[in-house]
Amino acid sequence: MRVLYVLFIVPFIAFSTSHAYYPKGMKVYKKMCIDCHGSPFRGAKMHTIYEWESIRDASSTPTITAHQGQKEALDALNSDYFTPKREEDLYKFLIGNAKDSGAVPGCDGNYCGSSN
Repeated sequence: MRVLYVLFIVPFIAFSTSHAYYPKGMKVYKKMCIDCHGSPFRGAKMHTIYEWESIRDASSTPTITAHQGQKEALDALNSDYFTPKREEDLYKFLIGNAKDSGAVPGCDGNYCGSSN
C-alpha cells in the first residue's frame, strides 16, 4: 500500500502544484511588471483565477488591452522582449498564483517573502 501511495499520489500532488511556481512566468513578471505591480506573488493575487482567465481571453493581446492609456506599460509591452510565448508564460504564473488558487509562496532559494 505504501508503494502505491508513493508511486501514484505523490507525483499527482507534485504535478498539481508545479503550475503555481512557474519560473518562466515569474521571470517575465520580474522584468515587465514588478515596478508597477509589486512582487510577483503579490501581483498575481490582484485577481482570482476566473478574473485572470477573463483578462487573458478578452482579446488576442490581453496584456496590452488591459494597459491601454498607460504609456510606460505599453512601451514595455511593445518591446521585442514581450513575445506571445512570454505572455503565455506570464499568464500561467498569474493564474497559478491567483488569489483563490491555494498556492502559498514560500522560501525556496529563488524567491522568499512578498516584498519587492
